[in-house]
Amino acid sequence: MKLGEKLRDVVENLSGANESRRLVAENELLRERERQAHTYVRSKVNQLLRVMGTLPLRAEELDDKTLLDLDPIGIIADAFDQVLEHLNDTNDKLKLANDEIQAILTAANVGILVVDAEMKVQAFNPKLREMFLPAGMDVLGSTCSKVLCGQEIPPPDCTFAKIMACKIGLQRQEWALKGRNYDVAAAPIKNKFGEITHVVLVYNEVTDRKRMMESLQESEEMFRTLLDNSRDMVQGVTPDGMFLYVNRAWRQALGYGEDEIDRLSIHDIIHPDCREHCLGFFNTLMATGRGGEIDAVFVARDGTRLPVRGKISCSLKDGKPLVTCGIFHPAGETGKCME
Repeated sequence: MKLGEKLRDVVENLSGANESRRLVAENELLRERERQAHTYVRSKVNQLLRVMGTLPLRAEELDDKTLLDLDPIGIIADAFDQVLEHLNDTNDKLKLANDEIQAILTAANVGILVVDAEMKVQAFNPKLREMFLPAGMDVLGSTCSKVLCGQEIPPPDCTFAKIMACKIGLQRQEWALKGRNYDVAAAPIKNKFGEITHVVLVYNEVTDRKRMMESLQESEEMFRTLLDNSRDMVQGVTPDGMFLYVNRAWRQALGYGEDEIDRLSIHDIIHPDCREHCLGFFNTLMATGRGGEIDAVFVARDGTRLPVRGKISCSLKDGKPLVTCGIFHPAGETGKCME
């Protein structure tokens, strides 16, 4: 090194010029690191805000100094902690609700089937398996037409297809499948856009009920045939005095057509001279449920007097009169109201 350069270095050292340049360089490096730190903090804060669904920070709203003093990462961390706590609480409630739903499905005495919009089975309860599915058969993901009806193409009267077409719930009475009968209730589940995502179908077997109703209907028809061929006049009267049923002998004796019975009451066929006695008997029957024998005088459609003698009984339901049954036969000219 030349003597002049050495002297210059000595002078600069004595004057502090070299130290000033070193400090300036260090300060510039620190400022750059600080700028990078601010940029990193801001970018990570914005990343967290986007995850939370919040708009990113803007420099004019929060400068670098305030950014560090405010500690947004700490604030967001606390917010995340609250969100996670809420999610855990929600998950616990959802699990409880799911357990309750599963318990209800298991206990339900009806078959419940859930299918998606493509008709594929998503869930079902044990009762449905008992009603329709072989033990151990895996049907999830299969179409309900294949699972229940045993065919790939849905039948023309498919309940699922009707739900998808009308987009509202419906009920179907006595759907027949393999010799059994079921009442079917179906309801769509829709998303926020009104699109059907799932359909819930509930099957209640009514085979025994249907057979019982058919048997009762057959018995009723046989009973009606017997009554219509009886020589006695038979009548059924409701508590308000309207005729529920009269047989053929009753209609022939009083001259009324079958289509006129619905408009008649006991007031129309009791002779005025006998009305007080007969209505008193009827009111006592309604109050006590106890029937008995009675003499009365009916009035035919053409005004002819018809003395009758008979017996009236009363059917009760829950202790209240349901219908009275009277069986009468003509009493001849000697018949009169019992005093």
